[in-house]
Amino acid sequence: MRKFLSTLLIVLCLATVLFNTVYAGRIVRARGVKIVKTAFGTDSISPDSLIQFAESLIGIHYRSASSDPLRGFDCSGFVSYVFKNFNLSVPRSSREFISVGEKIDYADAKPGDIIIFTSPKKHCHRIGHVGIVLSNIGNVFKFIHSTSGKEHGVTITSMDDTYKHRFVQVIRVLKLNDKV
Repeated sequence: MRKFLSTLLIVLCLATVLFNTVYAGRIVRARGVKIVKTAFGTDSISPDSLIQFAESLIGIHYRSASSDPLRGFDCSGFVSYVFKNFNLSVPRSSREFISVGEKIDYADAKPGDIIIFTSPKKHCHRIGHVGIVLSNIGNVFKFIHSTSGKEHGVTITSMDDTYKHRFVQVIRVLKLNDKV
């Protein structure tokens, strides 16, 4: 009985620490990755820092209508969570992304820009998917996103014919990308 009570006390202490850590808004653990909330001005957000943070979330499962790394992400939940970590507010719905930031030509896309696609549903021409540009060098265009596809979570994808066909727009919200 004494061993049971000791174990129960330890579990309750750990649960309390975890609860306070998760909900304090300062540190969240996602799949063993320590995520530290930071405070930046929108002019000082480094695309490299944003990308590094986004990549730390690779492998978190897809979950519809979620922006919680402990539960999973849908595409816009992932993008909004990444930008929110840097205190930059972007829409929560993929359809709303078209009305923020500055529209950028596909060829001028830079790491940290947001890429917008139509829905993956056949014959649907509405915006339905978003991701973050990772690289755009030569013929190699990669983006990070949370997909309900075969990867079923946060992953890096190379632009292929399927995504090219669904491409809508690249938008820029990081001011440092204008200076590079």
